[in-house]
Amino acid sequence: MTYLPSGCGTPKLAELDAFWAAARAAATLESEHYQVRWIGLDHASTEEVLELIVSGDKTGTFTLPWIIVATGDPEPAVGDAIILIDFEGHPRQLVELTHIERVDFGAVTTAHTAIDGTPVRDLSIWKPLHTSYWNALLAPFGKSVSDDMPVWVEGFRLVYP
Repeated sequence: MTYLPSGCGTPKLAELDAFWAAARAAATLESEHYQVRWIGLDHASTEEVLELIVSGDKTGTFTLPWIIVATGDPEPAVGDAIILIDFEGHPRQLVELTHIERVDFGAVTTAHTAIDGTPVRDLSIWKPLHTSYWNALLAPFGKSVSDDMPVWVEGFRLVYP
């Protein structure tokens, strides 16, 4: 299973597989495999993010190559299917990556943050929020956010439900 940061509930493989089977029956997908991700800080923010995706307001996310390398997870690729879980670890949505751009953290612009939800698109909100969040994620790997830190800007489309 894909590396998940601490905080959210642990997803159950049988529940993920059942969700994946339902999604594959309902939609045409490039990928024959799925990854699992949790987007949020806590229960409330996770629910807000999931609602922003359903409404079409949030059309992408951001991944740190440093964490991918440290955990041995595969690099994201266009066409990857990602099951997004809620705070309790239950599968809620399936998204498919549509484009990926590598950019240094210090070079992130509003053109990049336009894929994020409206509440955090402004760089004066986005950068401090992501600095704090990513510093917590990077600490176990002995790293911290810097202007030259690589970031993958990942656009996606909601596939299911």
